Amino acid sequence: MMKFFFCTLLAAWLTSASGHQAAGDQHSSKLSPAKDMQTIVHVMKKQFDQPKSPLRVAPVVVEGDWALAGWLQGDRGGRALLQKRHGQWVIVVCAGDGLRQAAALVQTGMPNDVATALSKKLQTSESRLPADTLKKFASFEGMLRVDGDAGHGAPHGSHGAHPQNNSPR
Repeated sequence: MMKFFFCTLLAAWLTSASGHQAAGDQHSSKLSPAKDMQTIVHVMKKQFDQPKSPLRVAPVVVEGDWALAGWLQGDRGGRALLQKRHGQWVIVVCAGDGLRQAAALVQTGMPNDVATALSKKLQTSESRLPADTLKKFASFEGMLRVDGDAGHGAPHGSHGAHPQNNSPR
């Protein structure tokens, strides 16, 4: 339940906070991947940093209108799959190691070529991380769809358990 709460809050925040972009940034082609990465980190940190438990967001990889972000907060961690919709980044899925695989990304509605490229980028970025960080990313159990679009992607019930201990709070 706490994991769902975190992802729902994060999705709501990303939807509202990314609206603060400059006018004219309504289309994904207007921002560079580096700017998108900065925006994703900024909105996640602004919402979820806590004085005694700061949120760390890294790595962030972007491919077109899709992004993957690893997050750590305290002894918890996971990954978030984001999609840019109407110029705003929204969380589509929260998960652990499942988001490393292109096949899982395709199940979320992502095109196969984008899923393959994003998966490779993530694996390359994560190859430089310490083992304990990867273990925390993997600790997020199951796959939680956050965007409410149950008509596409993974069928209901295929996302696994939702234990309460995965929330970053």
